[in-house]
Amino acid sequence: MTTNPPEPAIWSGDFRVHSYEVDFKQCATLECLCRYFQEAAWNHAEELGVGYQRLQAENRIWVLSRLLVKIARYPRWAENVHVHTWPRVAKSVFAMRDFEMFDSSGKRMVAGASAWLLLDTTTKKPQRVDKLISEIQKSFPDRRALEQEPQKLTRCESNSASFDVAVRYSDIDVNGHVNNSRYIGWLMDAHAMAIHRSHTVKSIEVNFLGETVAGDRLSMVSNEPAPCEYWHSMVKADGSEVCRGRVQWVKL
Repeated sequence: MTTNPPEPAIWSGDFRVHSYEVDFKQCATLECLCRYFQEAAWNHAEELGVGYQRLQAENRIWVLSRLLVKIARYPRWAENVHVHTWPRVAKSVFAMRDFEMFDSSGKRMVAGASAWLLLDTTTKKPQRVDKLISEIQKSFPDRRALEQEPQKLTRCESNSASFDVAVRYSDIDVNGHVNNSRYIGWLMDAHAMAIHRSHTVKSIEVNFLGETVAGDRLSMVSNEPAPCEYWHSMVKADGSEVCRGRVQWVKL
């Protein structure tokens, strides 16, 4: 698939893969790719007048709730990539947003779909998105990056935790909680180096269920219901679940 010139309501920008964003394969990490998508979403929301600056004054924030990413090829160290993102019509309480990433020849490498909640920063309760979205909805493009939507995942059940995480300063973002892309890094850490050496992730689906702040301790629970398919849950010390993930690998 090749890219066409972006429509007016589609944000378009370039990113260069830096040395500190790649792994031992010299390819951008999945956490890095999700950071690119988050930055693109942030920039576009600001341009549309529904971004951080406006919402902060209204005591509201966007929070990523569900994410689905499919990877055809990972960008390599020093490669320049082109990212498109655009909002879609809201579904229930979710504001929908899609992403695509292309290489310099115009071939699509990565595609994603996401569902966002609008939260009141005081009550932490979801707000209706339809009124806010209605201000800009007429400009939404009629296109989708993927044929499927990010779904509600089931909880991973396992007898033991694969590892524990203590939330530190470097995990916290501008909103004072763990950034959504950091969970992606933790999900990747749940897999042994052996699988990273012999396989690559072809798709990841994540549900972000709760807020995590500095000082929290999390346990990762994992199982493998099918070959190369892993389910994960991240759970706080009090038993509350903050993240669910489904990761599908393919052998190199």
